[in-house]
Amino acid sequence: MQHHLQQDERRYHVVYVTRHTEYHCRQRECVGVRDRRTGQWRPRHSAVRSRLVGGSDGAGSYWNQPQVGERLLFMGSESVLTSRVVDAGRPPKDAVWCYSSFSKAGSIGS
Repeated sequence: MQHHLQQDERRYHVVYVTRHTEYHCRQRECVGVRDRRTGQWRPRHSAVRSRLVGGSDGAGSYWNQPQVGERLLFMGSESVLTSRVVDAGRPPKDAVWCYSSFSKAGSIGS
C-alpha cells in the first residue's frame, strides 16, 4: 500500500486506514468499512454510503484531499469524523467485491 496519495490521484478506489478501521471509498463515497482487528466488514457503520468531504488537522480546518496524519470527515445521514489516517492507497483487488455497491439485500459479503 502507498503511504500517501498524490494530489493528482485519479483512481476510483482508495482505502484510508486508521488505527482500528479501514474506510474504503469509490470516488468520494464510502462503500465499505472494515474492522482491522477482526477483518469483518461493518455494513451498518455510519460512514457507509456517506460522502467523504475531506481531511482535517483536528483544529477545525478541512482540505479536499485527505492526507496521512489527518482525520476524515464523512457527511451522510450522520456526520463521521475518524481518528487520524495512518496509511492510504489502493485497496486489495479482492476487497472491491465486498463493497456495499456489490452487496445484496443491504449487507456486505464477507
